[in-house]
Amino acid sequence: MDTSPLRLLHHYIYIVVCLLLASVIFYLPGSVSYTDSLLLASGAATQTGLNPIDLHRLHVVQQGVLWVVPMVTNVVFMHSLLVLIRLYWFRRRFRHAIRDAKALCRTQRQRLNQHLRDLVSQGAVQISRPTIPVARESEEQPLLENDAESSRKYQATTPHITFDDEHDPDSKPRHRSFSSAVSRRRSQSESGDVLHDANGSLPPLMWQASIASYSDWDEAQKEELGGIEYRALKTLLIILVGYFLAFHLLGIVLFVAWTMLSRRDDPVFSHLHVAPAWWAVFTAGSAFNDLGYTLTPDSLISFRTAAFPQLVMTFLIVVGNTGFPCMLRLIIWLLSKMSSYGSQLDEELQYLLNHPRRCFTLLFPSAETWRLAAVLLLLNAIDLIIFYSLQEIPSAPGIRFVNALFQIASTRTAGFSITALGQLHPAVQVSFMVMMYISAFPIAIAIRKTNVYEEKSLGIYHADEDTTTEGGEEENTAKPHANRGLTAHIQRQLGFDLWYVMLGFFLVAVAEGSRLQQHRDDLAFSLFPILFEIVSAYGTVGLSLGYPRTETSLCGEFSIISKLVVVAMQVRGRHRGLPHALDHAILLPVEEQGQGEWPWKRWLKRRGSNLSSFFHDSV
Repeated sequence: MDTSPLRLLHHYIYIVVCLLLASVIFYLPGSVSYTDSLLLASGAATQTGLNPIDLHRLHVVQQGVLWVVPMVTNVVFMHSLLVLIRLYWFRRRFRHAIRDAKALCRTQRQRLNQHLRDLVSQGAVQISRPTIPVARESEEQPLLENDAESSRKYQATTPHITFDDEHDPDSKPRHRSFSSAVSRRRSQSESGDVLHDANGSLPPLMWQASIASYSDWDEAQKEELGGIEYRALKTLLIILVGYFLAFHLLGIVLFVAWTMLSRRDDPVFSHLHVAPAWWAVFTAGSAFNDLGYTLTPDSLISFRTAAFPQLVMTFLIVVGNTGFPCMLRLIIWLLSKMSSYGSQLDEELQYLLNHPRRCFTLLFPSAETWRLAAVLLLLNAIDLIIFYSLQEIPSAPGIRFVNALFQIASTRTAGFSITALGQLHPAVQVSFMVMMYISAFPIAIAIRKTNVYEEKSLGIYHADEDTTTEGGEEENTAKPHANRGLTAHIQRQLGFDLWYVMLGFFLVAVAEGSRLQQHRDDLAFSLFPILFEIVSAYGTVGLSLGYPRTETSLCGEFSIISKLVVVAMQVRGRHRGLPHALDHAILLPVEEQGQGEWPWKRWLKRRGSNLSSFFHDSV
């Protein structure tokens, strides 16, 4: 079986290239060491946000890089890019389909015309006009005439570049009927399952002489060959682009409007070292991209009495990462309700809802989406109760609740601080560290549970694919039902992540060993704050207990080796939970699991066989 050219390695390469380019831009002005530049760039490219220096001291170009890099490396953009790549490969397959169809058509026509001439020369048949026109080599003729008589006599199929969905876990009976142009019924044949067109007619667009090359095709003709899946991917890409731009613009508009109305009365703006409008634009992008960087040296502590920006940022943080799959499915569902019944848009939206994991890595079936939303609410509620009950914040009850809500939302992914974390209750610090460690678990487990291919729950991670028994034989651990249990998924995820965290913690402890031994009374630079920093880096959250008399993360006190370890932890943590090639949303149209050739190739061979039968029946 052919495998997808898309690999987790390509995701690593993309992130690392963006990281290195950003680090060079940071280093060129000369105000930041290259190690700190690398740490800042990795924080931007992985949406971690641990800052070794005060960001307001950076040049505006450097700040602009911190705003742009997370946009092209965040979850929404990266997975949308995958949809664009799949559409590109669909179009590449169109070219092969046209080329092979024309080649087979020409070969069949030559063979049958030669057979006809042999029969005529032998006197076996006499014809007044040829059944199959003897055409020039350059002319393209259909394998079968596209008329009502041939359509009734011979059942024909329409080739579409698509996946075999017999074992698709997302496949379920549609609640709405598709139009005859795209509705299909499944038919068993010797060469495998083939999707049949309901009206039984051939796609004449593949044989029209006026469109002899791919460049002559219009988009409607490409959609006819690509089928409903190709159209659904195009619609999904439009939705994703709109999602990305709309929420960015929403945050910018709200923050700019708020700064214009509040900066005259709020003394905090007098202490800003940047223009309020730029602060608003940067903070809105940092919230949606779950970056955690701010242009104020104390994160959001200066704004702890302002409820509006905290509520807006809480919403952007959720829809930009942890709540993205839920919000995306909600938007698609709402659009399906607003679209005209039976229209093409309605069909495409229904396809996305019925086959979510075939089309997109972070679009889940309805039941799994509800479970994901419930888990997110439960985790946030637990953390909110712990924080609200144990931590005293000198504020009014209403603003205190808003502070707690914002801090809990930031703890999962964003890394903003509304209070000095080093002064929190120890139990709250531990709960924050646990939440940072499991921040990727709900979505990662949802991906694992829905990554089912041909009735097997395939492992997403390389370590899950095979194990070795005591006798040295390989044993496949991907059993159809055992791995679907929630407990099994959690155990695998815990074991997968834990040793990375412990390795990074050990390396930093070795690199900082002399300082830890010489300053045992320095509680701000002890093993627990270091572990907190490592977990924050691996979880790509960006929270830090900080260090006294500084406005930076604790990693700003690390040595060069320790900072490089933090960079490695951020890059590795950014890729946990991502699927490998064995995933519906990553497989390209070139793959047919368990099939030796493309559906349209089997269709062409069947058409040649039907043509031979037609000829022999005629004579």
